[in-house]
Amino acid sequence: MTPIRRGSGCALTWLAAVLVSTGVAGWTVSVDAQEPFVEITFLDVGQGDAVVVRAPGGRTAMIDAGRGEPLRLLQRMGIEEIDLLVATHPHADHIGGLDAVLTTRPVRYFLDNGRPHTTQTYRQLMATLERLSDVGYLEAVPRTVSLGSVTLEVLPLPPGDVGHNDRSIGLVLRFGDFSAFLSGDSERTQLTHWTRAGSVPKVTLLKAPHHGAANGFTMDFLEDARPEVVVISVGADNPYLHPRPSALSAYLSIADHVLRTDRDGHVTVLGYADGRYDILHGRELATRALVTSGRASSATSSASAAMSGSFATASPAAAFSLTVSPDEPGDDHRNLNGEYVTIENHGEEAVDIGRWLLCDLSSRCFRFPDGARLEARRRVVVYTGYGMSDGVSFFMNNSRAVWNYDGDEASLFDANGNRVLRHVYE
Repeated sequence: MTPIRRGSGCALTWLAAVLVSTGVAGWTVSVDAQEPFVEITFLDVGQGDAVVVRAPGGRTAMIDAGRGEPLRLLQRMGIEEIDLLVATHPHADHIGGLDAVLTTRPVRYFLDNGRPHTTQTYRQLMATLERLSDVGYLEAVPRTVSLGSVTLEVLPLPPGDVGHNDRSIGLVLRFGDFSAFLSGDSERTQLTHWTRAGSVPKVTLLKAPHHGAANGFTMDFLEDARPEVVVISVGADNPYLHPRPSALSAYLSIADHVLRTDRDGHVTVLGYADGRYDILHGRELATRALVTSGRASSATSSASAAMSGSFATASPAAAFSLTVSPDEPGDDHRNLNGEYVTIENHGEEAVDIGRWLLCDLSSRCFRFPDGARLEARRRVVVYTGYGMSDGVSFFMNNSRAVWNYDGDEASLFDANGNRVLRHVYE
């Protein structure tokens, strides 16, 4: 993870950030807890967009989710719930991962542009939203959404019958004197609409519209925005040849820093209320750790424990441990019971685990039958394939392998749906 420290033309005056290895694929950024910041991370999801915004108070927004599942990346960042989930427009490289996010993370509000699409990806996303009655829906009308001390202003959509790209949701993020302009695949029509409407403020940070396409900028738009930092979400060797030379030249003529996820990996911008900022980039994700009086906060300690193995969030799971054996020799799909999960009770009392759920990161789950118990100082094993449960050995009765050999997440939920244990492996 490579740090760049800049800010409104002056050097930073706070104590230098320290990059500390967590021992896994990731870094912890330790900063002075007395100086809050908004954290904006552009995830390297290939040819697509996925942006995570974390406000100083812990509230989180996710804007698009790439084409595939971003769940491992969210797990590495310690994202447990999302206050606002935004689909800027219904193209698969922006909404493909949203269904997985909705089914694995609590989401308070969902915002989209209201324009339907004919694809299976879009239909599946809408079906999931209809099923999740606890997710509030927000229309993309001019409004301001609050994430505590951070605000997101929703810009007006252009009138008339324009294409999906030119109906991308545009957001202006503000945290004190730090600001960012975030939109999906806006093209010249939408950018010109915003420019003529006076909707484009001067900002610190710009997410390049439409992956750095030649039609994803106008000079009038860039002259109004005058960003100091531009981040291009783009995939390596993409067939569209993004970013285009004309766009790169335009960004370089305006901004101090132009970064791109195909070369720089994940890009995190930390914005401070006085307008200063830090830039972190690299193939590993930055995870935030706030340090007070030389001691990591309890939230950070929990996140670190989660990344290094199992951790429990509530009694009685504090007495449990969970391990995954995901990769036996040979074809896993032919030896389904060669992969299994072991759950052990280290406590002195038996625990009723009837109707508890064991799930992987993709929400493939096994429900323990009514009356199942995990005796004191005993273990149970859950096999992927077929078999007859006997109270100690349980079977998911799946026809395909479940646990990824190259990394996954196993979660154990009680009968009320509360997650009481999580195990992460690489």
